[in-house]
Amino acid sequence: MKIGEYTLTKLLGKGTMGEVYMTIKNGTKELFATKRVEKSYADRPQVKKYFDNEISILKELKHSKIVSLKDLKHTKTHYYIMMEYCNGGSLMNCLKKYISMYRHPFSEEIVQYLMSQIVNGLKYIHQHKIIHRDIKLDNILVKFYNEQDMKSLNMLHAHVKISDFGISAKLNQLDRAYTALGSPAYMDPLILKKLNERNYFLNLEGYDQSADIWSLGAACYEMVMGRRVFNGRNIQDLYIKVEGGNYSIPTNLSKEFVSFINGMLQYDSKKRLTAEQLSRHHFLTRNVRNFNKIDLKLVSNKLGQNGINVNTKKNETMWDIFNEEDNKKLYNIPTMFLDINAIPDQQQYYGNDNNIQFNYQYYK
Repeated sequence: MKIGEYTLTKLLGKGTMGEVYMTIKNGTKELFATKRVEKSYADRPQVKKYFDNEISILKELKHSKIVSLKDLKHTKTHYYIMMEYCNGGSLMNCLKKYISMYRHPFSEEIVQYLMSQIVNGLKYIHQHKIIHRDIKLDNILVKFYNEQDMKSLNMLHAHVKISDFGISAKLNQLDRAYTALGSPAYMDPLILKKLNERNYFLNLEGYDQSADIWSLGAACYEMVMGRRVFNGRNIQDLYIKVEGGNYSIPTNLSKEFVSFINGMLQYDSKKRLTAEQLSRHHFLTRNVRNFNKIDLKLVSNKLGQNGINVNTKKNETMWDIFNEEDNKKLYNIPTMFLDINAIPDQQQYYGNDNNIQFNYQYYK
């Protein structure tokens, strides 16, 4: 299929708005990913504002950790959005393949490397007063620069980029958004509450960019654990789990990771770290070989069958892992050698999660 100077060669996948094709610019070897959207769908009043919004945001954002907009074309029947091509696919697909290949999720070293890039991109997005509203592993794309790294899934040589700004929002003058949009498994508890109550617009309680931080925490947990932090059979069941706030962390993870994940997975949005603060956190700035072991004596009353029991509503539960000196400052953590590679006993994976679909399977 030819569109101007471009040829759409291979279907890469389907999204909520349309199909995505690998595309080559005629007379070159330059590859693109092209989103093909039917005009009859994109021009619907309830869709058009999001379609136009994504184009507007992509034109505004220029950053190495954000998938770039390359060109726009249209025919009588379709719009064509030419985007930067990422040959590794989504980070979710890479994680699943990595577990299948190596029998465990990403190490803390890999997560540190990937998260430093994602946080860098998200910080830039937030500086432009934009809420992404759908941060998840499916919307983080991976780019390898040689075939060998791609085949071996050498994630320490991977470059990741934030994508899919279809439901992103430019903040209003009050710096709040109100509509319940996103993927439930990664949703800020307040937005999930709106969704569960089917009160998408009327609930006057707004949210801000901290909603992206919760989503990022859920994605980060998934990379290390190989499973979602909160799991439900449907929206209501998931809502009950998130409201309960209970999850677990293995004892073989580092203090730095525990502090990092805790800074994001706070039920109270005011207690979450910002993207700027995350970028300066020791989990991202310190050599992983100098990470600290968790002192199990400090958490003996919180140990359960699956590791350390944590609750997103009780901030002190997680900080109890640190000694008194650690509690004085977030970044005041003494160095100690630790080689980290968390390997949960079982990884639970999920199928399509296009906003409200739940399809669970075990991925081995």
